Amino acid sequence: MELAAKLKVNTPNVVHETIDGEAILLDLKTGNYFSLDGSAALIWEFIDKTGNWAEAVNLMTSANKAQKDNISASVKGFVEKLVEENLLVKTDGTGADAGELTGQLSEAAKNFKPPVVNKYSDMQDLLLLDPIHDVDEKGWPESKEEPPAA
Repeated sequence: MELAAKLKVNTPNVVHETIDGEAILLDLKTGNYFSLDGSAALIWEFIDKTGNWAEAVNLMTSANKAQKDNISASVKGFVEKLVEENLLVKTDGTGADAGELTGQLSEAAKNFKPPVVNKYSDMQDLLLLDPIHDVDEKGWPESKEEPPAA
């Protein structure tokens, strides 16, 4: 992934919320959900606001020059995983100002722990269940009739 690439959340396929420092992401296409905490949640929020993951790397490596290579490689691998999972996609747009996230990323870099993508697929069937749209012309609550087995 080139550093110049701008990224954005893959909406409307991906919905997310950050609560108490943990980002919860839900991929509505696959039914997988993801948990990001610590530096991972901060980087996710930074990319969501700015689209500029390279700036997150710059902020973190400036705050912890001793771990520059480790931070750079870890964040790049993390972002590549998010792109691989189709949670983030490339964009030509520009984002907003990061605000207080700039300071939070610098703080996280001082006691750096590599960002991790925690993926869960145990609720796929439930999350992909769509009883409202899985109907025929009679409408809900009548489900589509299954064709007879051949």
